[in-house]
Order: sequence, then structure tokens, then C-alpha cells
Amino acid sequence: MPATDPLSLDEQLHRLLDLEAAAHHIHGWHPTLMPGMLQTADYARAAIRASAPALPPHDVEKRATGRTVRIDTLGRAAGRTARFIIGEAVLRQPVGGPATLAAQLDHLMTLLALRPSLDVRVLPQGEAHPGLYGPFTVYQGRPGRTVFIEHLAGTAVINTPERALSFIHASDNVGERAASPVDSLRMIEAARKRLAHA
Repeated sequence: MPATDPLSLDEQLHRLLDLEAAAHHIHGWHPTLMPGMLQTADYARAAIRASAPALPPHDVEKRATGRTVRIDTLGRAAGRTARFIIGEAVLRQPVGGPATLAAQLDHLMTLLALRPSLDVRVLPQGEAHPGLYGPFTVYQGRPGRTVFIEHLAGTAVINTPERALSFIHASDNVGERAASPVDSLRMIEAARKRLAHA
């Protein structure tokens, strides 16, 4: 794991927003949680509280609010796209409780319907793959690709081509294994229906 980021919460968030705004393509792998850019405020609060229980309430709220506006960066420039691969477990993990997960899945389906620049695919549970090491996001822009990693101790950024290569290969690998956009949407809809009947 890369060294812990010494930046403050505000500095980390600004750096992430800068990466997202500058990238013309975003490709994320998220095996256990909905990608931050796609989270509702309630889901974000629950995810942040679970991963950082000692975080002060005002910092939780700041992070959650920051996540809900990040999707807007996709609409600021023509040709900007984002593809996220999520693990099947994301559809079943009741972050914040069943009602919060149900609202999150509704939100995800709305985003997919309204934003053609967004692609979300589900990786079914199955055999081992390089993505088992954890979540990451690859931002492609000029002059090259940057990898952003969030972990319990903070964040890390990798922008040297040699170090980023393993993440790019892992990203390609999970992308090839993921269900098609149509099948992924069916899986999301099925998960939402299960919650409605729970």
C-alpha cells in the first residue's frame, strides 16, 4: 500500500475534485461500496461513519456533501465519460440499512437513465482476480493516467507510469469479467426488487 497521505481532509477532497475535473475518462473498481461519485447523501454518511467511526460529525457531513456533487463533473465537458465496475456484493450490502440501500439503487438507476456518459457494470461473484486487492480509480487525461486510492489511513495518488501499470491491468481485467451494461442493469433492478419484498 502506498504511503499515507499527509494532506488534510479539505486538501484531499480538492485534489480528488481536480483529478475528476481534468480527466476525460474515469474508470473505477469498487468491490464493496458504491463509488463515491454515485452515492446519495444518506448512503455516503453511513459509509463514512462505518469506515471512520471516530470522525467528527461535521467532517462526516462535509465528506458526504462533497460526494453528492462530484457526479456533476461529468457534465462539464463534451466527451468526458466514466465507467465503474462494482462488485456484486455492493448490491447486497445494506449500508445505512435496507431503505438507504434501496434509495441508493434507485438513484443509481436514475443516473444511468439520464447520463449516457456514465457506465456502471457489475462483476458477479466468482473466481479470483486482480481486483481483490481493493478499490481504486484510474483517471485518464493529459499527460497520462493517475491512480487514486482511498484507504483507512487516508488517500494515495500514483502518477508514475511504471507504478500505475498494475492498476491499469487490473482495471482492464475486472472490466473484461464484468457483466454487460444490459445484464448489469438487470442485476441492479433485481437487487432493488428484493429489497422491496424484504
